[in-house]
Amino acid sequence: MLPRLRRLVGLGPRGARVDLPDEEPPRPVEGENLLFVSDVHLGEGCKEHSRIEYMKRAAELDAHLCGFLDHFTHHRLDDRPWRLVLGGDLVDFLQVTMVPQGTEGDARRFGLGTREEESAWKLRRLVERHRAVFLYLAAFIGAGNRVEIVQGNHDEELFWPAVRSALVQCLVELYFGDEGHAHTSPDDFTARIHFNPWFYYQPGLVYVEHGHRFDTFCATPPQLCPLRPQDEAELVQPISALAIRYFANLERGFKTHDKEHWGLGDYFRYYRARGWGHVFDVVGRYLGLVTRATSYHLEHGRHASEQAAEAHARRVAELAELNGLEVDTLRRLEALGAPTVTALPFGLFTVLGMAEWTAIAGFLAVLGFALITDLGWVPDLLLCGTSAALGLAWVRFARGRFPTDIKRKLDDAADALHGVLDVPVVVLGHSHRPVRRRMRADHRAFYCNTGSFLATDQPPHAADAPCTCRCTFVTLPRVGPHARPTPTLRRWCTVRRAPAPFEPAG
Repeated sequence: MLPRLRRLVGLGPRGARVDLPDEEPPRPVEGENLLFVSDVHLGEGCKEHSRIEYMKRAAELDAHLCGFLDHFTHHRLDDRPWRLVLGGDLVDFLQVTMVPQGTEGDARRFGLGTREEESAWKLRRLVERHRAVFLYLAAFIGAGNRVEIVQGNHDEELFWPAVRSALVQCLVELYFGDEGHAHTSPDDFTARIHFNPWFYYQPGLVYVEHGHRFDTFCATPPQLCPLRPQDEAELVQPISALAIRYFANLERGFKTHDKEHWGLGDYFRYYRARGWGHVFDVVGRYLGLVTRATSYHLEHGRHASEQAAEAHARRVAELAELNGLEVDTLRRLEALGAPTVTALPFGLFTVLGMAEWTAIAGFLAVLGFALITDLGWVPDLLLCGTSAALGLAWVRFARGRFPTDIKRKLDDAADALHGVLDVPVVVLGHSHRPVRRRMRADHRAFYCNTGSFLATDQPPHAADAPCTCRCTFVTLPRVGPHARPTPTLRRWCTVRRAPAPFEPAG
């Protein structure tokens, strides 16, 4: 109890200097064609709740991904190998609620936390559940292709060296087993896998990052060392992660990837459709989320980890050198990010729905006053109407301070990134909404959002119909020294198991 009280008043123990793992420099693109995919979210098959339903959904996603990886393993463009850039949220640690035998307490109910050893355990379970995908990914690498893994907000646990090592080791074991391989060695194989904690950058060609740092609900600062203030064995958790762990994961069959714009009314209608008894049941979970989010803000959101900030600054300088950039340039890129809402009291108040509740409480108070006084029906009506109008204005004001339209935020961020780096192609993910457009200030440059590679509940289109599948990706063929790179946004057709043109449905 005493350590927690010390954290609440900002007196948590000062940790030792944080030693970050050595970062390898990005390997230049040498004759490779680039392939971009993000937001795969492998991990829903690792839930304890609705185990069979989630595993069936995971099997569907696995089949799409395996077909995609198999196609590009065996189909090269101009006989050049591929460099697959996985732009964040490849794996979804937040969805893993499986726990080791004997686990008790909060970990038993909500799943393991973000400690290094816990995260490595989750990664190994995740690979077991999605074994086919990692088999095909290993085959893709073994065929001479490279993989660049960019860290997102759902897989920020890739920050930990043990988690990266576990992922590489799993791929090596799947590819080589105990038999070895005549055409490549484990060292050559692992050299084709590179981790990028913030961005992947090739000067004069492309800049890639996940995009969550532009989203105040998902940002995990400091980006390069996201250690939780006053408990540096854990990682920073944005409000979106707290909501998934303490609310969404407890609901059977609940998907989180299409709920970013939902407010209290949307959740009320969702749960009302499932019966009034379910509404009352979920109120307890909501109150639990409010309590835990408030506690997180008091213990960690008000403070900053000095050690993490120092380590982040060191890594910024290292990344600048490795990527041939000025430190000031990286600081300008860093300044484009949004603050995390868990550090903003009014932001947390708003995102937890407190603006709506205070508006409702104010209206009920005015209504009660009208009922116990004898002002007449006209004054009472005016009083209640004014209260309702003020309540709506208050909610709109609060929500307007923290907009949820991440697509617009990423659109603006892409133009700003291009303005700092003057790079021909900027690629982001995170929003799950595919985009390909020319930059506003330079029509020769492009912004692409890879969309997502999530299995959906929509029925498949007819075999002879234009593809409307939701799995999307971006290709960037290697061009000569005097040509401008031109990316292409495409669909992966899950019906024909082949790439298809991207044509927005409707």
